[in-house]
Amino acid sequence: MSAQSPRGWNRPVKPVALVVVGVTLLAVWLLLFTASVWYFYGHWEARFTLRDQPVALRLPGNMQALAEVQSPLRSRLDVSPTLRLPIHQTLTAQIQDSLDARVQLSTTLPIDTEVTVDQDVPVRTTVTLSVPLRSWLPPIPVTLPVDVVLPVHMVVPIHVQVPVVLDVHATGELPPSLRVPLDTTFVLKPSIHADLTARMVGRTEFRLLAPLEPFPVQIEKAALRVPFNLTVLGQPQP
Repeated sequence: MSAQSPRGWNRPVKPVALVVVGVTLLAVWLLLFTASVWYFYGHWEARFTLRDQPVALRLPGNMQALAEVQSPLRSRLDVSPTLRLPIHQTLTAQIQDSLDARVQLSTTLPIDTEVTVDQDVPVRTTVTLSVPLRSWLPPIPVTLPVDVVLPVHMVVPIHVQVPVVLDVHATGELPPSLRVPLDTTFVLKPSIHADLTARMVGRTEFRLLAPLEPFPVQIEKAALRVPFNLTVLGQPQP
């Protein structure tokens, strides 16, 4: 009988097969190692908390930022403005009452005028005359009745100061409604004391024109998350 060639695990391994298997295992190991390192530095991060940490903050020039305010703003208002309120209107007042007043007046009334008299004055009288006849005879008394109408036309100037003293008690009824014109300006100075609470929701974009000098900042509490990113992975290759 002829000798049989070994089969299965008993078959001898050629050097080429060993090299291929070794290279394949090395490639798989390198691929798994690279993927693990990449995942670790891309997703894992270190977390720690800062408390009462003094730092110096410096803002660079041409820095652009976007600020959004959503917290309520509280303020106190204490003012006393001066307000001028002009009023030009007509008011209707209803008065249901009678007027009872007493007026006392003591003054001097000057009168400067002319009185014109133009009328006929009838004259009826008896005239007693003594009529001499001759020089050697005594005069004879004569009584004559006179009945005439004399026209009178004259202008009499009057310049006089007339003292006037009045003590008058007056009563009357007022109309049911009076229209009173009101044309005035009120000067008001109110005092305003109030607490104001406003809520602002908006965004403001700003840009810093020049860099600022470092200024101290106190961090009371801050939770930091630092990713394990490889610096060489983020740098561009020349």
